[in-house]
Amino acid sequence: MNPLNSFAQLSRSAMFSLGRELAAWKPSTERALFGAEAVLSVVLSVALAHALHLSYTWWAAISGFAVMQTSFNGCLERGTYRILGTLVGALIGTVIGPLIGDRPWLFIPLLGVVGGFAVYWGNGVVASYAWLLGGITFLLVTYEAHSLGSMEATASFAVLRVAEVLIGTLSCVVVSGLFHVAIQWYRRKRAGDAAPASAAAAATPPLRELRAARMLLGLQAGLSVSIIASLTYTLNLPGFAQALVTVAAVMVLPTASLTSRDQKPVVQKMVQRLAGCLLAGALGIALLPLMNGREIPCLIVLSCGIWIGCHVQTGSAGASYVGRQFTIAFIMVFVQDHHWSADPLPALMRLEGILIGIVTLGAVMFATANVPFLPSSDEASP
Repeated sequence: MNPLNSFAQLSRSAMFSLGRELAAWKPSTERALFGAEAVLSVVLSVALAHALHLSYTWWAAISGFAVMQTSFNGCLERGTYRILGTLVGALIGTVIGPLIGDRPWLFIPLLGVVGGFAVYWGNGVVASYAWLLGGITFLLVTYEAHSLGSMEATASFAVLRVAEVLIGTLSCVVVSGLFHVAIQWYRRKRAGDAAPASAAAAATPPLRELRAARMLLGLQAGLSVSIIASLTYTLNLPGFAQALVTVAAVMVLPTASLTSRDQKPVVQKMVQRLAGCLLAGALGIALLPLMNGREIPCLIVLSCGIWIGCHVQTGSAGASYVGRQFTIAFIMVFVQDHHWSADPLPALMRLEGILIGIVTLGAVMFATANVPFLPSSDEASP
């Protein structure tokens, strides 16, 4: 499909799905618990980051939310992959970044290659989340190296990036573990509780079609990252980090959604990411002046925004990804670098980066919709 043709239709669908989810507001024990866990994880991440005087508190807060899963085992696995990927990506970026930072003829294509491989291996393989986080961290550290200009300064940035991820991830695992212990104790007290139903296994596309889809997504991600890197290098483009994360986030799909030609799932994620971020940005920026940088009001509003986003994320009306992106963007707006603030400029720059990433990716998808080396749907069938 042409990825731009259905953009308006998917936008309307996302808004209708969100409207249905909000109109049929049906809290349940499971949804309430997930929201409470996410709120406590983010608040603990922010408190620890402030206590340690970390530079980018919002990275810790987003890690505290992004790792949270509905089960403790899922949270622990995701947290392990996030830490492992971040450590490896930061180490390699620290070594390579200062060597190529002032060489655009190496810098731009290398970032594109790493971005493409991160998405390729982030789709449909074991430890995909570690591959994705490793690639993202490498790109962020390497980009910073191009402006910092020395290995010592780059290493300091990389250490801070790892520390922020560690704080957020460990906060999430601790909160999830405490809830897990409490829930297990409560269930043992209630005899006769039915065991939770296991989810049905999703259908897996044929191997050749799966590989073709991963190649196409990797190619499109690599080209998008190269374009963003070149724009950043020549125009000092703001919001590079969020443009990069946007490209990676929307190009990683569930295995069942990976098909060689139908890129509707990617476009749908782009639309829902944009919708969630715009809603959170508009609401958050409107509320920031009312909070006036005061800690308690900011924490209360932040907690309410996270809980609402988690409620939508765990719904069944088709707006789950809108809710997730709303929560991430709301955290980005309210949690500033190292203190509470009513200044909307940092949040606007991050949201601008998300918009740049989506526009760039949309253009690349349109240009590569009919890549000749990929099999058609008939050829991919067994």
